[in-house]
Amino acid sequence: MRMAAEGGYEAVQMRAVAERAEVSLGTIYRYFNGKDDMLLAGLVSWIQRVREGLESRPAEQTPAADRPAALLAGAAEMAERTPMLMKALFTAFNTTDPAAAQYRLEVVSEVQQFIVTALGDDPGIDAVGVARVVSHVWFSAISRWVGGLMPAGSVEEELRHAVRMMTADKALA
Repeated sequence: MRMAAEGGYEAVQMRAVAERAEVSLGTIYRYFNGKDDMLLAGLVSWIQRVREGLESRPAEQTPAADRPAALLAGAAEMAERTPMLMKALFTAFNTTDPAAAQYRLEVVSEVQQFIVTALGDDPGIDAVGVARVVSHVWFSAISRWVGGLMPAGSVEEELRHAVRMMTADKALA
């Protein structure tokens, strides 16, 4: 992840990763098929740590719609501070290599669980359904930002808008 943050996707070379980790190249390949797997495994680990931290804190007394939007906005801010890393992770996520499918599915699952956790236990909200849709919005917004189609700050706004649209009627019912 550090190598990608410093030099982008191209900077992540398996031999250089092995050298930096002070392990053999064979050891790296024992655990990962390639750099896409490695980057996505790092992303899964990061999302899990953030979600676990969220789960360990008491729920905020803010409306359900605002909790995931605020947390996702924080993630979007972090993404915008580390554009080379985000571009590298997005490149890895969009690989067509079937070997990376396991990690891609884990990323999606972790993002959705993160959103469900942030929504809390509001019985008036279909948290799993909201998470499914909002995760699509998140990936789409990041794709457009990374691709230069949206300015910095736009990911946060897209996420806030999507969460509010998905939860507004349910929360008021």
